[in-house]
Amino acid sequence: MVDLTKRAGTAQGAIISLLKREADRGVDLGEITARVVVAIDYSASMRARYENGEVQDLVERVLALSLAGLDDDGDIQVHFFHNEPFSSEVVDSGSYAGFVDRWRQRRDMGGTNYGGVIKAILAEAGHAKLGLGKRLFGRGGQEPAGPAAIPTLVLFVTDGEPWDKDETKRLLVDASSKPVFWQFLGLGYAPKFLEDLDTMSGRTVDNVGLTSMGDSKATPDETWFPTVLEEYVTSWTPAARQAGLIV
Repeated sequence: MVDLTKRAGTAQGAIISLLKREADRGVDLGEITARVVVAIDYSASMRARYENGEVQDLVERVLALSLAGLDDDGDIQVHFFHNEPFSSEVVDSGSYAGFVDRWRQRRDMGGTNYGGVIKAILAEAGHAKLGLGKRLFGRGGQEPAGPAAIPTLVLFVTDGEPWDKDETKRLLVDASSKPVFWQFLGLGYAPKFLEDLDTMSGRTVDNVGLTSMGDSKATPDETWFPTVLEEYVTSWTPAARQAGLIV
């Protein structure tokens, strides 16, 4: 079984290293927090990555991010999706072992649409937390006014482009005024169609990060964590603060 404590320590070290690098450049980013969410492609082309444990490994790494101190709740929300999104699942240190295989039982794989899961995540992302991770507004509550105390960091895992490209772009552009950052992780491919978002007008801030890994499971933690965290920590967080999206 993976040592979550060790992984969380590596994740925490990656955050500290990024903060120190920025401080050496004269940029004080202060405290970095996030509500940690992972969206995972459940299309048929992902089958081998589920069967070889790569997806389970991804869930464990994202949970380690939460346990590193980013999210005081110490759990993560997992959103599987194919043509449509599935209901979100909560994973913590008591339930992560074997989670993916348990979830897959009696669920069929499908195609690839991003729009539904993006909307599902946004529906939850506007709700704040109070103190050490206690929910101030539950799902369905009133969205709090003003900047968010706890933004949402979404690791969006997929191995191919969606069918609903136009809707995906529209949703992500509209979401640029929300306290949410979307770090796309392309497994075996670079999501080139999303690169257009970096030059599209009408966005409040650049809210999308892009990276690609042929085999996430084979990527060492010491490389994986800085790769998925860098843009959230060093680019989006200061931009979102300046835009008044987060405190």
